[in-house]
Amino acid sequence: MTGPLVAFPEIVRLTLRQQLGRRRTLLLVLLAALPPLLALVYRAFGEVDVSGFTDSVFEPVSLTIVLPLATVLFGTGAFGAENDEGTILYLLAKPISRWVIVAAKAFAAVALSLVLTVASVLVAGAIEVVPAGSDGVSATEAYVGAMVVGSLCYVTLFLTLSLFTRRALVLGIGYSLVWEGALSSLLPGIANLSVRQYALGAADSFYQLHTEAARLSPTTALTLSAILIVVALALATWRLMRFELSGSTD
Repeated sequence: MTGPLVAFPEIVRLTLRQQLGRRRTLLLVLLAALPPLLALVYRAFGEVDVSGFTDSVFEPVSLTIVLPLATVLFGTGAFGAENDEGTILYLLAKPISRWVIVAAKAFAAVALSLVLTVASVLVAGAIEVVPAGSDGVSATEAYVGAMVVGSLCYVTLFLTLSLFTRRALVLGIGYSLVWEGALSSLLPGIANLSVRQYALGAADSFYQLHTEAARLSPTTALTLSAILIVVALALATWRLMRFELSGSTD
């Protein structure tokens, strides 16, 4: 097996090239532009409302729409080209450790998600809430933190799912819309199984959210996030090892 420092950068470059060459990436860029556009609308009315902007833009748009869609597309697309074209076995035939392949693919997908989602929040925050002072800065930092935690969790989850089924994109969107978008808001008891709640818990460490928004403490949210990431990456690595025997996804 070749060392990680040899194979890792090349796999990252290959994955970035594959992802950026897709038309849906342009659509995600347009979607990520929505929060800054809404911030411009707020500014046009001459009002700086930190709480109102976080409740009406950062949470329902950035966290509930932009983040899940970006991560499900980048996460499931990390192995997408190899799965769609049936060339994953050629990748696995190279003398590269399976964990290196998974780590490089995840790194590229997370990096793309972070660039898109964090930039969207930073620009929107700079336009509307940062002028309010320290409160606005804290709110922007909170949702940047939410984008980071959410990107890491969602991407690793969806990347792993894509190695188990070819329907990962559909299942990922269904999870984001039904479980995260509806059930986790209506049923507080499932907060421990909600990536959205992990992200909100992380955000709450920077800026005090409404109690109905963040149902997990920052410590609990970050601990569960770390567990999810480690387990997901371990499962993805195990699945790639199984490809040597089965050679296909379900």
